[in-house]
Amino acid sequence: MLWLQTPPWGRWLIASLLATLALWIELRPDPSVEHPFAITAIAIGDEVDTVNTEFRQIPKGLLEPVETGVATRSILPGDPVLASDVTDKQSHIPSGWWIVSADVPTKTSPGDRVRVVLLTTGEVVEGVVTSVSDDDPFAATSGAIAVEPNRAGEVAMAAADGQIAVLVSTG
Repeated sequence: MLWLQTPPWGRWLIASLLATLALWIELRPDPSVEHPFAITAIAIGDEVDTVNTEFRQIPKGLLEPVETGVATRSILPGDPVLASDVTDKQSHIPSGWWIVSADVPTKTSPGDRVRVVLLTTGEVVEGVVTSVSDDDPFAATSGAIAVEPNRAGEVAMAAADGQIAVLVSTG
């Protein structure tokens, strides 16, 4: 008597669990994370923070996570902020320091500590690179260097005459 046998409850339970698991795997939401995107143009040397970026959902693992810092290249509105676009070097210029425009060595990025040598006197002045222009790859790299207030006049005069050398540490 076949109809008097107990129904296969165990098989039905396992089959329904497997079907539920397969359905959940197929329909589950993709893992995503928030990533910063520029909402305004960000220039080299600008602080990358919540003022000029907004967070959008992207698939997890698509882009490297980015911490706030200083922009190492220009970022257009709508572009994602990449890990290579931001440096964690100290961007904070000591209070009261003055910024002087000068030619800087290639591969210099905002936040780099530099030594400015005044070629007329041989004196050395400590400084911090605040911005670097990446407009023309064939021209000398122009940038801006922050120097302490009591030396800013000397450095500005020497820079205007082309009488400075900027040294950047490689290590």
